[in-house]
Amino acid sequence: MRDREMPGAGLDVRLAHGRTDLLDSIDQPPMARIRERAAVRRRRRRAVGSGSAGLLCVAVAATLLQPWNAQGRDPLPPPVAEAPGGGPVYTDAGITINGLTESAVTQVPGTITDVEFVDPDHGYLLAGCPAVAPCPTNVGRTDDGGLTWQYSELPRAVVGSEGAELTGFPDGQLMITSGPRTHVSTDQGRNWRPVGAGGGTGRVPATADDLLRAGPGGGRCGLDVEVWQPALPRAGVPATAPDLDVCWVAPATTADGAWWVGGTRDGNAAVAMTRDRGTHWRTVELPGTGVPAGSVEVTSLGSQAYAAVLGTDRTVRALFHSSDGGQSFTRTLSGGPAAPQGVSGALVPLLDGRLLVAGTDRRFHVSADQGATFSRAEGNLPVVGRLTRTLAGYVAYDLFGSGWAAYSADGATWRKLQIN
Repeated sequence: MRDREMPGAGLDVRLAHGRTDLLDSIDQPPMARIRERAAVRRRRRRAVGSGSAGLLCVAVAATLLQPWNAQGRDPLPPPVAEAPGGGPVYTDAGITINGLTESAVTQVPGTITDVEFVDPDHGYLLAGCPAVAPCPTNVGRTDDGGLTWQYSELPRAVVGSEGAELTGFPDGQLMITSGPRTHVSTDQGRNWRPVGAGGGTGRVPATADDLLRAGPGGGRCGLDVEVWQPALPRAGVPATAPDLDVCWVAPATTADGAWWVGGTRDGNAAVAMTRDRGTHWRTVELPGTGVPAGSVEVTSLGSQAYAAVLGTDRTVRALFHSSDGGQSFTRTLSGGPAAPQGVSGALVPLLDGRLLVAGTDRRFHVSADQGATFSRAEGNLPVVGRLTRTLAGYVAYDLFGSGWAAYSADGATWRKLQIN
């Protein structure tokens, strides 16, 4: 009886081995990539599905974020993009940078020089090389918050030999200025056409799709505020001018809809703010500073505003804080060891009331007392080159000293862009 069962037992073993071999020969699905794409789709579904209930919350919150605006509600900060899992995390002092995920990194020729995000999903960048080792300038694009990128080489007629600056407009149109050349793109940087430039002198009531920029003018710094339109740089000047000598113009509105200008008035540093792109301004002097050698730069979030008086080497000469949306400022810092030696790029007000800056020592610094003192963020956070403001958040450049960049909608949670 036992002998008759042996052939059947051998067949079972052979079938088991065959099944194992067959399973081993089948390619497994790329689960990491699937998880990433699923995260992106969940984020988009939530954005679409927020519906009327979300609109009610936005209306209530926007009412709280309008310190001076009597003409309408201010926009809320853009939503924080969901960070995909699977990559390293760098964090300290409430600042988090999500590292690269398991998907491949796009290698673009050259070094990232300019990044613009027009909303939390859609971003663009320029990458180029120094004159001593030239390479073609490339423009990259992402529609998933920086997880994946495509790039294309820009024609020499677009960038010339003077370098290039990328500008994103609220309507999604892109502009590249390079010396006297200006080109615009309406298809995410795939095709470009040349455009002329205005004289930057006539009064132009700015619309929601226009930007404010620093242009040539009078005063101590030789600058003025200009209106740039999606198809016409230097279209003119705003309907009214701020009551100060302009030395600095913010690159974009803050998250609460304010556009800031810094400069001097009556022998003191001063700041001005508009919520309607130059139709109305409010100007506030920063007493006791004298005429600064460098610039005066300011930012705000809701009722909290900060103004920094900087030297020509971006050393911090004084720091001011406002708790009433910029109607009045109080000096909180007069330079010295309580501050980073200098500030590299934008001041970043955080939703929890703190202030984040990148120091000229290439480290992150955070203040929890309205700028009176700063502590250097340590942990495993990387070195950083500078922070800049875009239409939809902030960009950190030259992370790790290796040309990497990261994007954040709120200044606290960052995503390292998967391109280098």
